[in-house]
Amino acid sequence: MRKSFLIQFAILILLIIYTNIGDRSTAAISNSVVGDGGGIRVELTGDETIFDSSPTDLAPQKGGTLVMAISAEPENLNYYTSTSAAATRFLDYIYEPLLDYDYETWNYDRPVLAESFAISEDGMTFTFKLRENIYWHDGQPLTADDVLFSIKSILNPFVDAAPQRTSFSKVIEAHIEGPYIFSVTSSETYFRNQEILGGFAIMPKHIWDPQGLMDRYTVTDLLNPTITREEAAIKEFAEAFNTHPQGRPVGDGAEPIVGSGPFKFDKWITGDYMSLVRNDNYWGSDQTYIPGYSEQGSYLDKIIIKVVQDATARLIALKAGEIDFIPRMRAIQYFEQTGSQDFLDKYQKVSYVVPAYSYIGWNNDKPYFMDKRVRQAMTMLIDREAYNKYIAYDMGIPTIGPFYIYGEQYNHAIERWPYDPARAVELIEAAGWIDHDGDGIRDKDGVPFNFTFSISAGSTSSKYLALMLKEDLRKVGIVVNIRQLEWSVYVENLRDRQFDVVSLLWIGGLEADPYQIWHSDNIGDRGSNYIGFKHAEADSILYHARFEMDKTKRNAMYHRLQEILHDEQPYTFMFAQRDPGAYLKEFRGAKWIPIRPGYKLYSWWRNNTSQVSPL
Repeated sequence: MRKSFLIQFAILILLIIYTNIGDRSTAAISNSVVGDGGGIRVELTGDETIFDSSPTDLAPQKGGTLVMAISAEPENLNYYTSTSAAATRFLDYIYEPLLDYDYETWNYDRPVLAESFAISEDGMTFTFKLRENIYWHDGQPLTADDVLFSIKSILNPFVDAAPQRTSFSKVIEAHIEGPYIFSVTSSETYFRNQEILGGFAIMPKHIWDPQGLMDRYTVTDLLNPTITREEAAIKEFAEAFNTHPQGRPVGDGAEPIVGSGPFKFDKWITGDYMSLVRNDNYWGSDQTYIPGYSEQGSYLDKIIIKVVQDATARLIALKAGEIDFIPRMRAIQYFEQTGSQDFLDKYQKVSYVVPAYSYIGWNNDKPYFMDKRVRQAMTMLIDREAYNKYIAYDMGIPTIGPFYIYGEQYNHAIERWPYDPARAVELIEAAGWIDHDGDGIRDKDGVPFNFTFSISAGSTSSKYLALMLKEDLRKVGIVVNIRQLEWSVYVENLRDRQFDVVSLLWIGGLEADPYQIWHSDNIGDRGSNYIGFKHAEADSILYHARFEMDKTKRNAMYHRLQEILHDEQPYTFMFAQRDPGAYLKEFRGAKWIPIRPGYKLYSWWRNNTSQVSPL
């Protein structure tokens, strides 16, 4: 099977040459992974909670523009209906929650829009006192009406926000007790109640519901299927919300998104860039915004986020001075194409870890993947160690489950499935997939083992992975077709479950509730259990763990869940994510944190007086 991999690797080398990335030998690749590639490797696994990768010899100053590049454009900019990480990361600078992480303790209790909060003795009711000096970007005051409206929007069953709504499944009541006091009640204690009920983005009622359609209904009404079926205004609001102009403010004359955050929406030129400008009237600019992290709401005048799908084009643009920051570059670029002294003099390279993992998802409803023995076999046919070494430069951290690898929820007692093609073939044949008609392709009940691996057009790593899998599976009588899709189409196919196999990345929190992704209730209706995983014991664990307030007992339940997922293999878990990036050294305050996406641009500022040598 080493020979098999060498054939695959030869194919990849040809592809690399074709795309002008540059040839390299196996020995060169192996040697390159020694050390940190000339950059800083950030590991926030101990007492350190924030890492500043830039010099701290100067005081921050306001001004300047930062241009960063991302690989995929969001399908829309509606915070509740978008499933794109690109949208969330952009909108996080515009909208704000009631609470957020304390960056020193990593508890979810730092007041943002809320000035303070209280929890009832039974742990089910949260009451938030809002700050009274907060204004939307259009000058309107932000009040408890906006908070109540926001939660109603999520709970409206016709709003296209099934993943968000799952998190609020136990909310039974919410109301305002004055202009700046909001209360929300859950039917049960839930270990993430504080994060969920205080952590959702607040959207302006006067913008998204100018007719006051949702004023007619209480949260209780929205939870009553009879009322939601019969009341036309509920569906009318949802249709308007799903298609609201602020969800897709494209072009020069578009209606700008109105938020409350330290940055304001500027432009979205589709296929090119999105931009933000500093909110000079930001409510929090006269106080410490995040203790130990940023002393102002923001320093930069403007942030431009360019959409550059091709990784090679992103690096060329960085070297040409067209962009300042690539948060995620390819491993070959980090180790092989950015090592010159000129580059290192001008740019700071950093690799950092966030709670995220890559995976291959097998659609469990497809005839090929209904049997767990086949899914186990698929995992054993993927040489993950070779992929990590030869393609990812050992940047991946091997993982076996959906939890943060440095967190207490992760089950370190489970050993990964090995790369074992011989055993994989035995399992495939035991499941009935044999070449019955002698055409070289395995089949069962007249169905040939011939499936399509869908990948995002912007993901080079997924393309390499698909090519490797195609070659290995061809040798055991299985046909893999590779289909590349633009991100927006890819997401729609995913949510509609129109795929055989996908390769993706889940980004989570320091402490996760996997109910949204793994419980069978979230199959269909555009929920996040895209691969259709169903397991009675897993469902029971996923449900009951949410309401287990004893962390030790809850973690034991999640450890058992990982044992089930390990046996069932609905995903092939690939790697915990270590992202390599680079930014212009003119920027200071580049701080790295263990939550997605690993950085916040609030703290970044541009030292326009610094002298750097040109490339």
